[in-house]
Amino acid sequence: MTNREIAAILFNISTMLAEQRSNPYRIRAYRRAARNILRAGHSVVERAVAGMPLGIPFLGKRLTAKITQLATEGRCDFYDELCGNLPAAEQALLKVPGIGPRLASRVAKDLAAQQADELVRRAASAGLQQVWGIGPKRAAAILEGIGAQQPETPSATVRDGNVIYRQESFWNGERKKAA
Repeated sequence: MTNREIAAILFNISTMLAEQRSNPYRIRAYRRAARNILRAGHSVVERAVAGMPLGIPFLGKRLTAKITQLATEGRCDFYDELCGNLPAAEQALLKVPGIGPRLASRVAKDLAAQQADELVRRAASAGLQQVWGIGPKRAAAILEGIGAQQPETPSATVRDGNVIYRQESFWNGERKKAA
């Protein structure tokens, strides 16, 4: 695990705690720890494995233990517990690099999906680009990250990137005229 991956998880924890209206000082501590890990000139994982102090300022005992567990085991019980409270669709999205709790919530809400398989199906058919903040590159990364199997497209549909057009003859005719 890299410093960047550890910091991303700490930022996700702080965001989930903020959505739960948790203690603001605790939220601030997670964000500060994440920023300090990003600024660190050394590998936190190497120090944690060697049993050395992490070298990150302003860490309490519990936060140090959580970061050490992240660095050595690649997972954190507290983060798993917070993720366990989310719907299955959001849990699947949180495993995709670059997707945080807020974007996962927005995607699941906009696609009206509660289960992971339902999310994959709707994302592949309806297109993720209808969700605010998601363009073609991010949509492709999300579909790849959640292991989306693109459905068989019937002959009456045309797939252009992440968008499916239903009226093939009309769309192809308009597309040829524009070119």
